Amino acid sequence: MRELLLRLSESGEPIVSCSYGKGVLTLPSLPPCKDQKNSDPSFRVYLVIAGGSPVTRDGLVWTNCPPTSDTPFARDKFYKKRINASFQRDDHVALDIFAPGSYCFYLSYCNDNDELETTRRFYFVVPPTLTIGDRFLQLNAIAMETVVSKWMGKDWDRVFEKVASKGYNMVHFTPLQQRGSSNSPYSIYDQLQFDTHFFKKPEDVGQMIERLHEKFKMLALTDVVFNHTADNSPWLRDHPEAGYNHKTAPHLTAAIELDQALLDFSSKMKQLGYPTTLRSTQDLIRVMEGVKVHVLGSLRLWEYYVVDVEAALAAVESHWESASHEEIDVPQEIKENPVQLASFVREKTGEEGFGTLGDRFSNKLQISKFISILKSVYGLNFDKDMSSQVETILNEINLPLYREYDEDVREILEQLYNRIKYLRIDEHGPSLGEVNNDSPLTEPYFTRFKAKDGEAYALANNGWIWNGNPLVDFASSKSRAYLRREVIVWGDCVKLRYGSGPDDSRYLWDRMSKYIEMTAKLFDGFRIDNCHSTPLHVGEYFLDLARKHNPNLYVVAELFSGSESMDCLFVERLAISSLIREAMQAWSEEELSRLVHRHGGRPIGSYKFLPLDDFAYPMSDELSVTDSKADDQTLKHASEIRIPKILTAVPPHALFMDCTHDNETPFQKRTVEDALPNAALVSLCATAIGSVYGYDEMFPYLLDVVGESRTYAIKMDDGISPVKKRLYEIRDSMARENPDIEDSETHVHHEGQYITLQRSNARSGAGWFLIARTKFCEGGDQKLPKVILRGSRCELEMSYALKKVGDVIEDKWTIKGIPTELCEISGFRITYDEANGDSEIEIPQDFPQGSIAVFSTQQNGMDPGLSHFFRTGALKATEKLDLYSLNAALFRCDGEEKDVSSGKFGTYNIPKYGTLTFCGLQGWVTVLRNVIFLNDLAHPISDHLREGYWALDYLVNRLDSYKEYPGIQELQDWLASRFEKIKQLPYYLAPSFFALVVGIAYESCRYRALQQMSENVGSSTKFVQSLAMTSVQMVSVMSSTSLVPESNVPCMAAGLPHFSSEYMRCWGRDVFIALRGLLLATGRYEDAKKHILAFARTLKHGLIPNLLDAGRNPRYNARDAAWFFLQSIQDYVEIVPNGEEILKEKVSRRFPLDDTYVSVDDPRAFAYESTIEEIIHEIFKRHAKGIKYREANAGPNLDRVMKDEGFNIEISVDWETGFIHGGSQLNCGTWMDKMGESEMAGSSGIPGTPRDGAAIEIIGLLKSALRFVIKLQGQNRFGFTELEKSDGLKITYKEWESLVLKSFEKKFYIPQNSDDDESFDVDPSIINRRGIYKDLFRTGKPYEDYQLRPNFAIAMTVAPELFTPELALGALRIADENIRGPIGMRTLDPSDYNYRPYYRNGVDSTDFATAKGRNYHQGPEWVWCYGYFLRAFHIFQFKADAKARTRDGSRPSTYLYQQLHNRLAGHISWIDKSPWAGLTELTNKDGELCDDSSPTQAWSSGCLLDLFYDLSSSYDN
Repeated sequence: MRELLLRLSESGEPIVSCSYGKGVLTLPSLPPCKDQKNSDPSFRVYLVIAGGSPVTRDGLVWTNCPPTSDTPFARDKFYKKRINASFQRDDHVALDIFAPGSYCFYLSYCNDNDELETTRRFYFVVPPTLTIGDRFLQLNAIAMETVVSKWMGKDWDRVFEKVASKGYNMVHFTPLQQRGSSNSPYSIYDQLQFDTHFFKKPEDVGQMIERLHEKFKMLALTDVVFNHTADNSPWLRDHPEAGYNHKTAPHLTAAIELDQALLDFSSKMKQLGYPTTLRSTQDLIRVMEGVKVHVLGSLRLWEYYVVDVEAALAAVESHWESASHEEIDVPQEIKENPVQLASFVREKTGEEGFGTLGDRFSNKLQISKFISILKSVYGLNFDKDMSSQVETILNEINLPLYREYDEDVREILEQLYNRIKYLRIDEHGPSLGEVNNDSPLTEPYFTRFKAKDGEAYALANNGWIWNGNPLVDFASSKSRAYLRREVIVWGDCVKLRYGSGPDDSRYLWDRMSKYIEMTAKLFDGFRIDNCHSTPLHVGEYFLDLARKHNPNLYVVAELFSGSESMDCLFVERLAISSLIREAMQAWSEEELSRLVHRHGGRPIGSYKFLPLDDFAYPMSDELSVTDSKADDQTLKHASEIRIPKILTAVPPHALFMDCTHDNETPFQKRTVEDALPNAALVSLCATAIGSVYGYDEMFPYLLDVVGESRTYAIKMDDGISPVKKRLYEIRDSMARENPDIEDSETHVHHEGQYITLQRSNARSGAGWFLIARTKFCEGGDQKLPKVILRGSRCELEMSYALKKVGDVIEDKWTIKGIPTELCEISGFRITYDEANGDSEIEIPQDFPQGSIAVFSTQQNGMDPGLSHFFRTGALKATEKLDLYSLNAALFRCDGEEKDVSSGKFGTYNIPKYGTLTFCGLQGWVTVLRNVIFLNDLAHPISDHLREGYWALDYLVNRLDSYKEYPGIQELQDWLASRFEKIKQLPYYLAPSFFALVVGIAYESCRYRALQQMSENVGSSTKFVQSLAMTSVQMVSVMSSTSLVPESNVPCMAAGLPHFSSEYMRCWGRDVFIALRGLLLATGRYEDAKKHILAFARTLKHGLIPNLLDAGRNPRYNARDAAWFFLQSIQDYVEIVPNGEEILKEKVSRRFPLDDTYVSVDDPRAFAYESTIEEIIHEIFKRHAKGIKYREANAGPNLDRVMKDEGFNIEISVDWETGFIHGGSQLNCGTWMDKMGESEMAGSSGIPGTPRDGAAIEIIGLLKSALRFVIKLQGQNRFGFTELEKSDGLKITYKEWESLVLKSFEKKFYIPQNSDDDESFDVDPSIINRRGIYKDLFRTGKPYEDYQLRPNFAIAMTVAPELFTPELALGALRIADENIRGPIGMRTLDPSDYNYRPYYRNGVDSTDFATAKGRNYHQGPEWVWCYGYFLRAFHIFQFKADAKARTRDGSRPSTYLYQQLHNRLAGHISWIDKSPWAGLTELTNKDGELCDDSSPTQAWSSGCLLDLFYDLSSSYDN
């Protein structure tokens, strides 16, 4: 079974690429699968729905794809499929496809307002599987020729033999039914009766088609005519309701009267003194004056528009007393304005259909309501004044209606003038001659007859409208086209009225159903006549019916919608296989080249699709290498990563015809000689192609399907027939070789009379090159310069000129072509330059207009196995890569690369684009992803890759710096071998194959990285996998720094590129905030352990350093880092199997236990060992006793802007509450650590956010750590039970925990209701916002306690037991509304007077608050806080909101998942679009990009991975 993926957006919309125009979701045209059972689906389309996205809440997919092969298709029968996506896993909803046709799906779900919402319907098309005998006929292999049955003579086999001899494989028959009075094939007399001149019985048609199949190896296609029937169809007399008449369409009554009046005037023109032979516009002007007087003047058409004032006035007067006195509220301003009052009356009292044409004076008011309004406005008495007011209102109501009438009359006169002028005066018109009864002044718009019921009817004739809206039936009440004379009418055809469904015209639907069933059983394909005027529901009904009898029906149509979007609408709804396009429509060589370019295929050198990182990767140990040489029986994966191919939008498939049967010939529009180059250009396009019988034979004129009665002259090998045969043999070979849309590539060049077309097979490099010299007109001397085919060899296969050797042959009985000769051309000079691999073609002097030359070509270095070579081997080449090797292969920012390569390599600069973010594959894929998606061959990277091989060499050579890393050598060898092959190809193929190789390598590396992470990452969403990849991005081996001083241990960067190397890379606080998400959630347990142990070595003063500097010169100015460190140990123990063993691990201590500062090479350094258990106890012990010290090496060399007092650190415990207090107004020991730096503003040395006192997140982390230790005590894994306080008294861990628990909410909560203030420790005079938790307790500036900041969510997450769930949820909702941005959390409440949301670190000013970025944490929106916020949001929504739980209370509801996902939409988009493939450190106001932010930050991704881990670990089992 063939599988395809279709990604859906957050809102359920398909995500598609159509890089060359509007598109339709179209499945590939493929032969039947080998060994496929009838019960098996032909395709399975997986709808990929992102886990937790809005549409997953109570989400259902509704599809009209039948569930089994024996379930009949019913377009309006929908089957539901439940969406089973969890927050952390995508769902793949399978749609099984058993037969060709048009299918659709839509989604229903519960939205944020708890309302059921549905998406629009999304359609996709499954093309037919066509076969001739045992041979599958690809759509691009179709070569069709149109024949008109009445010109085929008696021996049709002679025509078929001729058509087959030219290489056609499909015959298009105009309708074979019995014709009407005009003898036009499209004016069908009886849909159920074939033409008895040719077919004695219906079975004869079947035998004829069988003969076509068996003897001539051609398929049969015929026109089906839904829209009209012959004006003399007898069944219309029995069923006039099948047409539009005064009964079924009363809105046409005025048009019927106008049409009759015009016919009457036409018959009286001579006796009225008007000219009946129009020779000039002056004659026409005289006639138009007559129309105004004798037609429009006497018809009084305005009566169809307006209200009858006299009748309405009389009705008001007669009903005044009996009408209800109920008052209607009329606004005062309307009462005083007659125009507004008239509009009000029309709106409130107009009868149903008011404003639509019907009978005369059919626009009426509801008199009783009208009287109620009048009484409300003017009083209860009816007198002369009231009568006058009524008349005024009625006249005001009529005024816009008269304007409509005047506009319509102007249009009627203009349309009549232009149409009569074209028919009788214009040189390019038919010059109909004298006006008489057989040729009236205007074509009849209606067919008139007396029906079997004895009543006279006028039925609307069919036609078409310039630039009409195809979705509006121009004979319906929505249009006035018949009245305004806008229809280009066919007088021999009555337009059929289907209504909205079979119940509206039962006989018509039944009759036409029999017609369609009969035709579908016989023919292989339909051409829908006049498709753009076919009501969509009619086309859908009958084509669905046809496919019941012939599932593989090939459907074509010629649309004149004037809009690509409208074309796509018809294609997707009707499952049109091919849209007819025509080369003879081109009015110039330039336009012809544009058409050929459009239908020729993808440009040569086009990018090949790859999944890259668009999908979650399937994690499997049983990946099989894709065989890209496999035949087209299966849909291949694009690479070794087993992601199915993608269902995407493609332009509607074309049936590109050199000339259709209803367009003028080359002889008429251009020259007869142009038939050859025009046909050759069409034949080499990557579409179905077609022609009309007579084009190849050089018929001189467009044949009139109505008036022409002669038959075809049959002569083998006449005209251009021999060349057509050879061209179609070439087409056939290309179609067999190019089963995939990506395989066929074309380059079209136009230069004056010359159009060249190069078509190549993207897999093998074999192709064809055509030089066509057109002849749109006589004369014009142009010499084509030498043609150079770059990177290719070529050989002349044929060259001909078409020469006219006689004049038009007039024959009474047969239709003959203009005498022509095919002259073979020789004298081409082809040279091949061995040095540069180019071929040069010099055409001979004698290469006249109307000539072609066809060359076979072969691109250098290309062979059928090359694609397989490029697409395979990468998984094998990457199997030894560990995560550090993968960091080198995929990432490395400029600073990291220079650090390791000693400055030899840095990030790559693409001219006219800029510098890449990463040196590794991710940097290139970031650029290439959209280039591939859009097939952007004009992008700077495309230009650069065509200009030289620098990028290829760079990617290989930079890996020299990492050769000692596991697996790097194998990857380097794989890349080098592929790039070396690219260098042997034509330069213009380099971008495509470079992107292919880089993409394949990237996919393999990404797969290998995810494979080494925890299983739940591998089974998660694309978003989670992208977050997890930042773990690889952030942890690497560096030369300038490490976790330890004695060796280069991989260490985590705080962010890139700002914190890439040396002492600025590794930050204690950042590491331990990010550790759970980046290392533990991803299964990188050993890396987590290394980081914990390395920092444990540096414990000093009971604190963990802020800056590690490999343990060489750590700096201790972070009060919170130790508590995030303890949280990480707790997370490690709880997550890692046997994680508690880390407690017994010993570390050598960087500093002596008495806190003496010693250099790293001092013998006292690392002289003492402690276990992690002891480290934990020491942190508690030092805090309990109190910490007081001055930073080592204090002074400008340590911190150039800090004031001297700021180096003094003091931390203590308030034993009344158990809270840890610390810091001062001159230092900043929490993560909000921005120090003022501006001398100009006077802020130097003044922290932006000192946050001294008890910080809420530290208290939460303290409580969590106490809980952890007490739990360990209960497991006999922690040997310490009590601590010594600053006063020398003892306190147990449990007692400390109880203190914190007892005090927390009383000290930190600000009650919503001021009546509750006495229960909490608050100062009402400085409260800014209620219902929240304080940020601090007893800071140096009391108002800062009461600021709303995001830190409370950290405490909620790590110690939810501190919070009353209902109060916590209330606070979270306030924060959600006020400080949650789209990407980060606002670091300060916007209502706070200190709120400054724009961070610009490099801007100095006199603004004390913002100069040099002092407002870093005073409003800018930090992303890492968002993860904690969502984790808390999940915890307390689940606890306190029943709607957030499933009915049994065991799992989050889809509502909660939806709420979480809605809040992640910005992050999903950000990481997807970020060139850094990560989440930024912070944004400015409302998610605005901050240029001074680190663009990918470890904790930003890590904290969101924490949320994922919470959910997956809690509920996945």
